[in-house]
Amino acid sequence: MFTGASESVTAIRHLIRAARVHGLALDEGPTANEPAFYARVGLVHAQQLWERAVRVLGPSLPLEVARTADDELSLVYFAAMSCQTLGEALQLILAHWRYVTDAFPAMAIRRAGEVHLRFDVPGPLPLGARVGVEYMIAGLVRAGRELTGGVWRPTEVALGHRPPLALGAWEAACGAPVRIAEVPGLVIAEDSLAQPVLGRLSRSAGRFFRELLDWYTPHPPPTLAERVAAALSRDLGSVAPTVEQVGAELGLSARSLHRQLAAEGTSYQRVLDGLRCDEAIRQAVEEQRPFKAIAAAVGFADPRAFRRAFKRWTGTTPQQFRLRGLGRSGESIPG
Repeated sequence: MFTGASESVTAIRHLIRAARVHGLALDEGPTANEPAFYARVGLVHAQQLWERAVRVLGPSLPLEVARTADDELSLVYFAAMSCQTLGEALQLILAHWRYVTDAFPAMAIRRAGEVHLRFDVPGPLPLGARVGVEYMIAGLVRAGRELTGGVWRPTEVALGHRPPLALGAWEAACGAPVRIAEVPGLVIAEDSLAQPVLGRLSRSAGRFFRELLDWYTPHPPPTLAERVAAALSRDLGSVAPTVEQVGAELGLSARSLHRQLAAEGTSYQRVLDGLRCDEAIRQAVEEQRPFKAIAAAVGFADPRAFRRAFKRWTGTTPQQFRLRGLGRSGESIPG
């Protein structure tokens, strides 16, 4: 099932260090002497290590490893530390998910004020694969907390199988309700993604880590959503092209474009809104541009319509978002 698939070695080294504390020695294999930022370990070997460790150390292993200090943080985590908001960090992680693992894709689906972060995991999974996915979910929760200074929590945690550990232990560790679902992942309140990333890296350091991450991420052919985003991003300040126009550029009918985007868990409007939201946030916080200028730059002739859209995207007004991003409150910034 996972023949030829691989993942970043970071999680395995985290497991090995945590297991060593309990007297269990695990052999990383041929990547042991390679730098963590580009080393990759085969999925079959990784799952064998997880299975051996959990059989010896018990079912709480994924949670224990996820909450222990990690001396060798992932390159994707360093890149996320250069983001303005948790939402931007989430998008960066999803864009480079194959750096984490190419065994299964991850996607974010927006629905009724929530973002469903879902892992397309084939099943039934062997024990080692199940434990690895559990660690990944718990690790994402921990990363979100650390990036926001302990403020953020998911709305819900979904496990793709019933773990041998009581769900109450999972709920205590993640600070959120846990349920068993067909598709594992996290449910995130959309407005919580506006939480600023604290203790951020400098912009120059951030660029360095992002470039490394781009370099070492395995790149599959672009999805249709990515191709649509590339077409729309050429000039966000102009009137957005119609679905028919974008479809014609990509060699698809409007109906086929809608259907294929839906199969990827998104839509034309969501792609456009995501681009506008990201660019508006960047200009609001990084460039400190007046809000009228930002509205025009992302395709809104009416600043009031932009303000309504921004609040729909982030759960807060542009002014409030800028104050939060700058770590200030109660003061006026010209808009």
